[in-house]
Parts: sequence; structure tokens; C-alpha cells
Amino acid sequence: MADRVSGVVRWYNQARGMGYIDGDDGREVRVDSPAIEDGTFVVEGLRVTYVPVEDESGWHAEHLNIAKHA
Repeated sequence: MADRVSGVVRWYNQARGMGYIDGDDGREVRVDSPAIEDGTFVVEGLRVTYVPVEDESGWHAEHLNIAKHA
């Protein structure tokens, strides 16, 4: 499995089940509801961690979790 990356949810549409994350690594990645683990509810501005994966349509997030605060 690839390294996890942190980022912030820039936009997420609950009805469509998809959105975008601005990753700390500089990439914009798409997130779809099946990638959200443990039924987490995501909203704009939320800090998350995920595994970035590239496919034919670009970068997307897998194994997304809410980032733990210290």
C-alpha cells in the first residue's frame, strides 16, 4: 500500500457522494463515498488522511479517514 497523505476537503457533495481534497503534497484528488472508511461523514474544511491512487481519470483517494488531532 502507498504512503498515506494528509489534506483538507475542499468541496464535498453529500447527495452525489463525491468531492475533492487539496493534499498537503500539492495534488488535488477526487474522493468518492466508497473510499470513506467507517461511514465517516466528510464536509468542507475537514482534515483527512488517505492513500492517493492514480488511474486513467486522474488521482483519487482511497482509505480516507478523518485526521486524528493531538
